[in-house]
Amino acid sequence: MDKLNKLDGQELSYFIKSAAAELGFDIVGLAPAGPFEETQARLLEHIEQGRIAGLAWFTPDRAAFACDPANLLPQVRSIISLGSNYLIEESHEASQPQGKVARYAWGRDYHEVLKEKMTALYARLQAYIGPDAGEGRFLVDTARIVDRAVAQRAGIGFFGKNANIINKKYGSWIFLCEILTNLELEYDAPGLGTCGKCTRCIDACPTDAIIGPGIVHNDRCISYLTIELKGAIPVELREPMGNWIFGCDICQDVCPYNKKVLPTTHLEFQPTTPDISSPNLIEWLKLTEHEETFRQKFRGTPLLRPKRVGLRRNIAVALGNSQDEAALEPLRQALQSEPDQNVREHLAWALQQLESNQEPLS
Repeated sequence: MDKLNKLDGQELSYFIKSAAAELGFDIVGLAPAGPFEETQARLLEHIEQGRIAGLAWFTPDRAAFACDPANLLPQVRSIISLGSNYLIEESHEASQPQGKVARYAWGRDYHEVLKEKMTALYARLQAYIGPDAGEGRFLVDTARIVDRAVAQRAGIGFFGKNANIINKKYGSWIFLCEILTNLELEYDAPGLGTCGKCTRCIDACPTDAIIGPGIVHNDRCISYLTIELKGAIPVELREPMGNWIFGCDICQDVCPYNKKVLPTTHLEFQPTTPDISSPNLIEWLKLTEHEETFRQKFRGTPLLRPKRVGLRRNIAVALGNSQDEAALEPLRQALQSEPDQNVREHLAWALQQLESNQEPLS
């Protein structure tokens, strides 16, 4: 009899959780890998109601595929759901005008960090069991799986009113990832919890993206506008964006569950540069002027995702909202040299905003 047959699900589960903790995962949950039928129905409703507008690739077929783990690993039996705390306290004070970057983007690209750790975890599991451990599939949030539904089923946390997974120890400051496996494990109870009567995230959203408990209009979310959206940001949403240039933490910053979370000890998520948490917008306008300086500055971080033109567009909007006259000349110079028409339109809008706020000469 091989070693796998000698091991029961409880022993395997204990080994996985212990090894995951040693490798730096803060939360581990184990769940059966059946289809996520309720999640699929909810996603289809969101699509029909236009709440996922802007993501043309997220079709009903895509939703159906993502809600059945067997589409990614036909022999899958279990899902190892993993979470890592990424809360970093802001310590850098930038000179004005100052921008904001979501906390998850301050450190190394979490996709690479989590894949490295999952690879190491499964290598340990294979060494413990032998070749019968079989194939594992490693997934981070860009993969076609409903990772938050997985996390809830595995006991990682519950769905908050902002649609984020909330863990009672780490709040919503958690990166999620999964390993699909053909192993039979001992499963955790699903995550339970409630936001009660609290509506702070709904009330605080400046673009009114959260229209009800767990219901988010994707194309109004600042994270979508600054990262996923490739074209022009709707004019009526530019001022509500404030000085966010990559992602948004507002609905997390106001959440009571997040108030007592201790900062992460993971070095990978510490700021890659002193100014990444609160950049000087004029300085970043200059360094995004050329592709080479943009890539050199943000290599290995999530800020490469919107590309140079996307980040520069976002910086222009933030400068337009800054009411800082020091940005006038840098914006004029940027407008003269910028080749991208979409970026030029946002630079021109920013200039108009600042010029209209100037007091007329007496």
